[in-house]
This record gives sequence, C-alpha cells and structure tokens, in this order.
Amino acid sequence: MPAPVLPRVLTVAGARRLGFTTARVRTELRRGRWQRLATGVLLTRPDEPTREDWAYTGLAIAGPGAALSGWDAVRLRGLGARRPPTDAVLILTEHGKNRLVGGVHLRPSPRPQHATVTSPLNDVLPNILVTHTARAIADTALDHLAFTPVRAMVTQAIQRRLCTVSELARELAATPRNGSGFLRRALVDVENGAESIAEAEAVELLRRPDIPPFEVNAPIRDGGRIVAIADVLWRKLRAVLEIDSREYHLGEAEWKATMRRHNALTRRGFAVAHYAPSEIRGRRKEWADEVAHWLRARARELSA
Repeated sequence: MPAPVLPRVLTVAGARRLGFTTARVRTELRRGRWQRLATGVLLTRPDEPTREDWAYTGLAIAGPGAALSGWDAVRLRGLGARRPPTDAVLILTEHGKNRLVGGVHLRPSPRPQHATVTSPLNDVLPNILVTHTARAIADTALDHLAFTPVRAMVTQAIQRRLCTVSELARELAATPRNGSGFLRRALVDVENGAESIAEAEAVELLRRPDIPPFEVNAPIRDGGRIVAIADVLWRKLRAVLEIDSREYHLGEAEWKATMRRHNALTRRGFAVAHYAPSEIRGRRKEWADEVAHWLRARARELSA
C-alpha cells in the first residue's frame, strides 16, 4: 500500500502527529528532502516554495484568526493583475508584530476581520481563511505602483458584484492615507457610474471643458419602459456613446443584443457611436477630440 501523500507545508507538531520523530525530521532536512521555511514550519519537498506554500506558512505562524489578504486573496476571486505587486504573501494577524518571514508578510490588524473559509475543493488554496473582497482589494492597492491595475481590480469587483462601493469606501476610510491614492481615484470612477475599466478610462478622457456634461450607465426610457442603458449619454443632444463593442463580448448572442439596442435607439432619434476599448486606450486625446467634434456636429444638427 503506497504511503499517504504528505501536505507540502507541515508544522513540526503536525509532523509528530503523523508519526515523524524529531530524529526523522532532522534526517529529512539534512538530506535536502525537506526544508525549513520558518521556525516550526517545514516544506516537505526539495523544490522552490510557491506563494501557496508561503500562504500556509504565514497562517501557521500567525495562528488562529489569521487570514490571507492582498493580491493572493483577490486572485482567488478572479480579480487582480496577473503578476503580484510584491513578492511577499500578505497575512493579517490579530496579534504580533509587523514582520517579514521568508516570502510572507505578517501584518497586525487591530480592526475586526470579516473573512470566509475557502472550499476544500479549491484547487489553489483549500480550507484557508481569506479576508472579504473589499479588504483584500484595499490591501492590494497599497502595494501597487501604478493606477491601471487598481482601477481594473475595483471596477471588475463592482461589475461582478463581489463587493459594493460602500464596502470599498469603508475600507478606504480605514486605510492609511499614505499609499491609498490609487484606491481613492478608482473609487471616484465607480461612484461616477463606471462599471468597467474601459468606461472609467473613457470617462476620465471625456471630462474636459469642450465636452458637455454627460451621464454614465444612464437608463433611456420610452413611455416608462427602459429601452437601453447607455454607457455614456448626452441626454439633451440625444447622443449615446457605447464602449461594449464586439471586441469585449463573449459571443455572437451578446453582439446581436448590442445591435438590437443600437437599432432601438436610432429609431427613437438617438445618435449612437461605438468604440472599442483598445481604440480608446490607444488613441486617448485623439479619440476624445473626435468625440468632441462629433458632439459639436450633433448640436448643429439638432439646432438646424
């Protein structure tokens, strides 16, 4: 009968419960089959420790009540940049000092933690305590050195209803002001109605003196019935700017729905312009100039 597979990360006490004597543990370490990641925490493999290994190590060091936060926590929810903003895995602790142990950052958190346990079937980090989405986003934002990944993380979380604007605002209020600027800016985006990073970037570019005020994700009604939700709407000019082009749709059905919405708007006298997110991001000022020119032409058309 084959021996049971050992967990990659094992405490010394856990090794003893599994029948490993102190002498056996020392032998495994001496022969390089195991490694010591921290005092009392072992890696039962000879290979390089992963971020998951360091997460389990940090939780073992911190003890009951500790929770995973930061980039690794947001990635468990399908958010965040592909590459972590820091090398260390963040673990929030109820007690102890702010310190770095190997590849884990142990940070004391005096305020109450709202956390959940991951599923035992989770294929990345099963059965661990993870902070709620808004806290994980706020902690990740502190580590980023650029605004774009923070904006994407926040808008995606709101769009997917993984947290609310008010939850993020509460986290921002409790976050150290130094380093929280990116999160503050991203919250302005979602508070102004942006539901995606493409919308947020467009809104930022369109806020200039030669472009009239507009609404974001604004309902357009016909006899009390909502006909469409406009990404950007100039209601007096009856002009709609759509950013959900086929480039970002999942399939033909969504694209056809966009076309139906477009036709419904034009039948009701709205001028509709479609732009791909990549075009907005790639042309920026030139794109905003083009929209300004389009709106001036629309104003002349309506006054003729």
